Amino acid sequence: MAVVVEGFGLKLTQKDLHTMVDLNWLNDEVINFYMNLLIARGTSSNKYPKVHAMNTFFYPKLLSSGHSSLKRWTRKVDIFAQDLIIIPIHLNVYWCMSIVDFRDKTIVYYDSMGGDNSQCLATLKLYLQNESLDKKKQSYDISDWEFYSAMNIPQQTNGSDCGVFSCMFAEYVCANKKITFTQNDMPYFRNKMFREVINGNIV
Repeated sequence: MAVVVEGFGLKLTQKDLHTMVDLNWLNDEVINFYMNLLIARGTSSNKYPKVHAMNTFFYPKLLSSGHSSLKRWTRKVDIFAQDLIIIPIHLNVYWCMSIVDFRDKTIVYYDSMGGDNSQCLATLKLYLQNESLDKKKQSYDISDWEFYSAMNIPQQTNGSDCGVFSCMFAEYVCANKKITFTQNDMPYFRNKMFREVINGNIV
């Protein structure tokens, strides 16, 4: 299938773009492209936090193979020099988002279906510690950090929009915006994401 959008070393086809339409489920390709748009926005202006995003395949690999299998993924980036690390989380059939915030020393898990995920929080906590030992050759003090699943956040009312919710959780946090959207905003966000992916920047 012909490539329609290219950027960040990624190629999106018509089939990929179609996942943003109607009530389709966003796929890895679209989410990874959108995460890169968030990185690009963070580097384009001092108005936004510095962002690094992990690939959608990062978390499953971290769970299955541990930090050692991911060392090379960050060989060109110092995650500790960022303000935010955003990590898409795929749980068998739906998407969530986890965000490491170095500014307020938190790791927060965002689930638009109301779940919590202590395993994810513990896994990412250990990842930070191992990454520091590997890249900085020193232990990382997280004794004053907080780790929690976000409550009182927007919830989806269908089985289709988890990917859009997850991307919007990341987009709002990466723009220092209060998370105030609802299920009713999803058609608008799908159209907005579609345009942003096509145009190669977030507005």
